[in-house]
Amino acid sequence: MHSLRHILVGTDFSPCADAALDAAIALAKLGSSRITLVHVCELSAAITGAAIDEEVIAGCRAHLEAELVRRAGCGVELAPLMRIGRPVEKINNAAAEVGASLIVLGRWGADRATELGSVTDRVLRTASRPVLIVCAKETV
Repeated sequence: MHSLRHILVGTDFSPCADAALDAAIALAKLGSSRITLVHVCELSAAITGAAIDEEVIAGCRAHLEAELVRRAGCGVELAPLMRIGRPVEKINNAAAEVGASLIVLGRWGADRATELGSVTDRVLRTASRPVLIVCAKETV
């Protein structure tokens, strides 16, 4: 059986990503796994400019750090990782870089139609390692 020594969790700071991180923490507690929480900051070519880019990047970093602070004391080693670029490519690259044995991503529940081409669906199709998709229920 393949051991889960390192889990990579992708986050866009949504409730789906929170559910994915919750599931990864539960899995990591079963063994001696550590988690890398990765956020990919995708800059829009339409609004890009040095000042705007720095503002967006700083905001992404702040959100990632806040997520780690919120999860402090969860009993699992959590490390942040931020990348800039195309999410699918950067998530797959990050998984290889940290030697992740599993990628965990969130998506809305199975009862809701997902748009074709979502990041989660594309990572699932292109990853070179196992991917766990955590379905989050929508809150109304």
